[in-house]
Amino acid sequence: MELDCYPLEERIGDPRLLVGREEEFADYHKWIAGMPKRLSKSRVIIARKKCGKTAFVQRLFNQLWCANGPVIPFYIEIPEARVWYPLLALDYFQAFASQYISFLERDPRLVSKPLKLQQIKAYGKKKGIDLFVDHVDSLDTYFQRGMADGMWRDAIAAPHIMASLYKKPVLVIIDEFQNLGNFVYRDQACRDALDETVPGSYHELSESKIAPMLATGSEISRLTEVVDTYLEAGRLTYMQLPSYLTESEGLIAVYRYAEVYEEPITNEAALLINELCRFDPYFIACIIRSKCPDRDLTTRAGVIRTVDFETSDDAAEMVTGWRSWFERSLKRINQQHAKKMLLFLTRNPDRIYTAKSLKEVMKLDLSEHEIEERLVALYKANLIRGRFSNEFMGLKDGTFHLLLLRRLATELATLDPEADGGIEFLVNKLTGEKKALQNQLNQVSGRLAEAQLEIDMRVRDSFHPSVYFEGLTEAPHMDVGELFPRFLIQGPDGKKGEVDLRVDSKDCEFSLLIEVKKPQKPSGSLVIEKLLTRAALFQQRNPERRVFPAVLSLGGFTEDALAMCIEKKVGRATSINYIHKQWD
Repeated sequence: MELDCYPLEERIGDPRLLVGREEEFADYHKWIAGMPKRLSKSRVIIARKKCGKTAFVQRLFNQLWCANGPVIPFYIEIPEARVWYPLLALDYFQAFASQYISFLERDPRLVSKPLKLQQIKAYGKKKGIDLFVDHVDSLDTYFQRGMADGMWRDAIAAPHIMASLYKKPVLVIIDEFQNLGNFVYRDQACRDALDETVPGSYHELSESKIAPMLATGSEISRLTEVVDTYLEAGRLTYMQLPSYLTESEGLIAVYRYAEVYEEPITNEAALLINELCRFDPYFIACIIRSKCPDRDLTTRAGVIRTVDFETSDDAAEMVTGWRSWFERSLKRINQQHAKKMLLFLTRNPDRIYTAKSLKEVMKLDLSEHEIEERLVALYKANLIRGRFSNEFMGLKDGTFHLLLLRRLATELATLDPEADGGIEFLVNKLTGEKKALQNQLNQVSGRLAEAQLEIDMRVRDSFHPSVYFEGLTEAPHMDVGELFPRFLIQGPDGKKGEVDLRVDSKDCEFSLLIEVKKPQKPSGSLVIEKLLTRAALFQQRNPERRVFPAVLSLGGFTEDALAMCIEKKVGRATSINYIHKQWD
């Protein structure tokens, strides 16, 4: 299914910008596959802000809608804004009914433009779906009588009842679930009658196996408090969405953002960005689209300058994106001792501390009771983790650590003379480990060489092989189809040989068979001979396809190997330091 066919407009923007999360998607699709058998228990995703949580669940919705399989998705976000209880009930039911009809009729427009109640009723009459008719009538009756609880009960029960009656399971995705206890008011003016108990209405529904819930929230402590209080422990399985991608996924994200935003970038710079951003997709995005003056992401100095700007300048997207969250969270702990504890725990995220152990190690002039009060406040502000009722840990989050220190830079000197300090910390982070970073950059010609080439080709998507290799002038332009790293070819004698990367054209009319050699010494003719043998065998088994062998030898070629490449028309290259620009 093409990305531009997705019915739900994803907040991430261009759907191509959602990169990675392969393990997470695989796990959730396995969970969803169990729903028709009524084997899947409701889940709650906990994740900090700006880690792609909403993008993840919105993509799940779109994948299920496009798959047109046995599970019908329903997505609703509970906004961080005051809402009148009866109005929320109406919005909830209209969204569900419209998305349900959208799925049945394969009409994506109904996802973004919900039907009116009377339109839903008319559809129910036409299609014989009595539940839609009955629900619209009951919602109208309850509204006229001022019975908001009845409206809400009918609205949220609709997915479960529909799934039960028509034997098609429904996945109920509720984004920012904790806001149900923060912003729902019983008075129409939304001033005086906040109802914090609204999440409790899902007490029984959260156990549904025919319409299980997937609740999410970025205010982790508040979300867990709401779920534990109103839905009882054990009814939903807590799932952590990592704040970061894997190293390879992060590198793909760097290239993908550079492609979409048409930002020139070198492979060396891409690796450096990925390392400094610690594979954080939001951080990476901010760097690629940064408004840093004289931004240049083709040099090491330019990358460092951009990272410094995004983590320190008041006009930077990274700073403004986190500012409101920091201000709201830090406001709850406006005491110096609490900030000292926060900084200490943040710098030591692998250690577990109690009030007693923290008092000893930090030599705090506070009672254990006072220390625990501040630790609880930090936990409720989502600034630290809590393991048990009296055990606490810092967040394992490099982005949070960096921005927290920059945020408190002016206070650090008085709060903790030995603490890492704002600008000094960043300089140490970026340049103090220069040797280690340089070693990793050098590994572009080591363990990452094959991955770099594969990623570059995947992102580029369409190219002429001469972009990469000399000597392939006879090869046609390639629209990339499938890529097969570590491709095995078995000979007539049963022995297996391996080609580092096989790249097929989208029309399957030709393939590149690429060998990558990483040693510092030049590649000899034996490397070329082995590749030609494997290419010939592949050609025999695929006679309809043209095959073009090529070698990337980062140590260069011996004279006889180079001569053989020219004679046998084998593509050759000694580097992969391409600059990505707009590609047609």
